[in-house]
Amino acid sequence: MIRAAIVGGTGYGGMELLRWLLAHPGVEVGAITSRTQDGPVTDHHPHLRGLTTLAFTAERAVDLAKEHDVLFFATPHGVCAKEAADVLEADADVKVVDLSGDHRLDSGAAYAEHYGKQHPHPERLAEAVYGTPECGAREALRTARLVANPGCHAYASLLALWPLYREGLVTGRSTVCSVTGSSGSGASPGAGTHHPERFGNFKAYKPLKHQHVPEILLALDAAADGSPAVVDFVPHSAPFSRGIHVTAMVPVAPGTETAAVEAVRTTYADEPFVRLVPKGTPEVRAVAGSNFADVAVTPGDGVVCVTVAIDNLGKGMAGTAVQNMNLVCGLEETAGLLVPGAGL
Repeated sequence: MIRAAIVGGTGYGGMELLRWLLAHPGVEVGAITSRTQDGPVTDHHPHLRGLTTLAFTAERAVDLAKEHDVLFFATPHGVCAKEAADVLEADADVKVVDLSGDHRLDSGAAYAEHYGKQHPHPERLAEAVYGTPECGAREALRTARLVANPGCHAYASLLALWPLYREGLVTGRSTVCSVTGSSGSGASPGAGTHHPERFGNFKAYKPLKHQHVPEILLALDAAADGSPAVVDFVPHSAPFSRGIHVTAMVPVAPGTETAAVEAVRTTYADEPFVRLVPKGTPEVRAVAGSNFADVAVTPGDGVVCVTVAIDNLGKGMAGTAVQNMNLVCGLEETAGLLVPGAGL
């Protein structure tokens, strides 16, 4: 059995991680920490009543390293950047899966630019493996000690774009519109992000400036052997609680539209968590509560439209974190994750 700890267990990421891990046949959760809560976990996460007797602990992450095989950091940006280095040095065998943005970029300068603070251990950025199994990272993950879980908007966008960039079919600027539910803003309410403020409303935010853009570009540049990708990305706030829906308009050379469609379908034909939608387009309700990504591709004239639906807390966060843990710990990749969407 893999022994896991969750650092930061009161937010939606920690909540979803615990839900997945409690049902995982190869994992025992040994600890879940919080800096704001104490007492039984089920007092804060009542939907887990009867499934766990865990209580929140205030233990430091570094003190959990020797007792656990893997530590998940479901913490705000900046925490894992400070603490992961000590955890990795404390025990040569422990693995870290970082759900924040602290290890997704390739330099301290890029981190400072997009997250507004200095990275305390920029030397660790080169060590981190960007955790996208379906987008070229599977083999690197098998030997990783530090995993940078992708951002939710980023992963949904990459699932739409990556096959076309890998095959060299993209001829210009791609446009991506991504729509997310209110849980993507985290558990702490804020002006403009709290669900009552979003209910019955729809708007764009951070157009062309979202912090997930640089990680999208890094992954696409790697897929295209360093040829610089150009992606115009606009996220939107929608009045539902969970889910992301991406629409990507990708320019291709006239006459290659059929090849582009086939590239997407062939890339994902054998992926256990990517489902090609045979008719119509993906819906967020079909993937809610799951680790699945539903994908459809439609050819046009010199363009293809790729649509993707994921659960932002599942494939966009905790589900992929568990999938990455399975890979770094030598477990079956699908272990504990083959759960259908809620359908509503």
